[in-house]
Amino acid sequence: MEDAPKILIIDPNAKVSASLEKELTQLGFSASTACQPDGPLDELVHLRPELAVLGPTMDWLNSQKCFHKLKIVDPTMPIVVLTDDVEQSALPDRVPFECIYEVHRDAKAEQIGRFIETALRYRIESNLPPDFPIIIGQAEGVREVKRKIQRVADKDVTVLITGKTGTGKELIARSIHWHSSRRKGPLVKISCGALPDDLLESEVFGFQKGAFTGAHRDKPGRLEMAHEGTLFIDEIGDLSLSLQVKFLQILEDNLFARLGGTEDTVIEARVVAATNKDLWQKVKEGEFRKDLFYRLNVFHIRASRLRDRKEDIPLLMHHFLSKYCYSLKRGFLEIPDEVTEHFQAYHWPGNIRELENAVRRAVVLKNWDFAFEELKKGRPEDVEGGAASDDEASFEWGDAKIKDSMTGKGFSLRKITKDYVSEAEKHAILEALDQTQWNRKKAAEMLGVSYKTLLTRIDEFNLKP
Repeated sequence: MEDAPKILIIDPNAKVSASLEKELTQLGFSASTACQPDGPLDELVHLRPELAVLGPTMDWLNSQKCFHKLKIVDPTMPIVVLTDDVEQSALPDRVPFECIYEVHRDAKAEQIGRFIETALRYRIESNLPPDFPIIIGQAEGVREVKRKIQRVADKDVTVLITGKTGTGKELIARSIHWHSSRRKGPLVKISCGALPDDLLESEVFGFQKGAFTGAHRDKPGRLEMAHEGTLFIDEIGDLSLSLQVKFLQILEDNLFARLGGTEDTVIEARVVAATNKDLWQKVKEGEFRKDLFYRLNVFHIRASRLRDRKEDIPLLMHHFLSKYCYSLKRGFLEIPDEVTEHFQAYHWPGNIRELENAVRRAVVLKNWDFAFEELKKGRPEDVEGGAASDDEASFEWGDAKIKDSMTGKGFSLRKITKDYVSEAEKHAILEALDQTQWNRKKAAEMLGVSYKTLLTRIDEFNLKP
C-alpha cells in the first residue's frame, strides 16, 4: 500500500514486536516500524507515526510513559494498547489521555486491524488540530470535568467555567470547542482583565472608520472573528458593570454593532466564559449583574485545584518532564522518590501552572534541589508569586489566632471553642463540597451527616459554588 499509514509498534520484547509487525504487514499496514519503550523522544519525532500499538508484554508503568511521549509528539495520535484488562468502563480511570483504545492481548490480527482502522478513521473524520487540548488526570474531579465536556460539547449552550488561577480553565474551554460541531470554525479569546474598558470595547466590538480619533480604517472585532465558532470570554469576573450591560444584550439578542456603526450584525457563535472569581458573591456585592450571571451559568464546569487531585501529581510531573526535556533539548531527568513525595505534600497555591513551572525549572537546572528550598511544605507564602489567597489557605488555628480572640470583646473559653469548631466545620464542609464537585448528597455522606443538616450548615456559613 503506497499510502499505508505509519504504524509504530512498541514492546520491550523484540520477538513480540517482530511478530506484530509481520501480522500488520499481512493486513496491509506495510509502513509499520518497531521500537523499544525507552527509546528517545527524538526517535519518535523522526518516525512521525500516525498510530502507535503498545505490545502485550508492556507493563502499565511503561505504557503510561509511552503515552506521555507519544502525545507530546502528536496530541491527536491514536494509541492501541494490547492488554489483559479491556473493561471499557474502567478506561477513564486507567488512562490520562484521549484517543487510547484497549484491545485484549490475545485478540486475532484481524481484530487488531479493525481497531486500527477505526482509530485512524476517527482521526481523519474528526480533523483534530495539531494543538488539540489534552486534559491530563485520573482523579475523580478530572474525570467529572471530562464527562461534563462530553455531555455539553455538542449542545451549543453557554458554558461557565470556574476555578482558581492555574487550574486549566482555558484548556477546558478549548476542549469544549474541539469536541463540538463548531470545531471547524474559529476559537476566539477575549481577555477581560488585560485591557482598560475603552480598548477592550473596541477590541471586542470592532469599529468603523472615523468612530474616534485614530480610527483610520474599519476594523472587525472579536465578536465578528468568532463567527460560526466559539467565543471564549476569559476572566469575565473582571468585566466592568458598563460592559456587562453590553455583553448581556449580546447574549439576549445575538446582535451587536461596531463602534461608530449604525447597522446591527447577527452574532453566530457559541459562548464559553471563565472566571477565577466567585461570581455569586460579586452579584451579592453589586459588582456583577444577576441577569448576566444567569445568562452565563447555563451549564457549569468547575476546574479542580491541584491540591484536591494530588494523585495526579506524579502523572503531571512526568508529562511536563517529557515535554520540556524534548523542547529544551535536555537529557531525560529522573524524578527521585523524595521529590515526588515532597511535591505531593506541597500546597500548590498556583495549581498546575506552578507545578509546570517547577518541573521546567528542574529541567533547566538539571536537578531538583530547588524544590526543597523554595517549595516549603505548608508555607505557600514563601513561594515565588506571593501568598496564597484566603480561600486557598489551609485551615490553621495557631497562637496568633488565639491571641486575637483573647483581645476581642466578649472573650470567653466557651466563645473561643465555638469559634474554633465553627471554622473547622466550615473548612471540612468546603473540602467535601470541592471534592464532590458540590454534589451535596455525596458531601453529606462523606461528612457523615444528614442531607438536611448539610444544607442547614451551607446556609449558615453562606457557602456558594
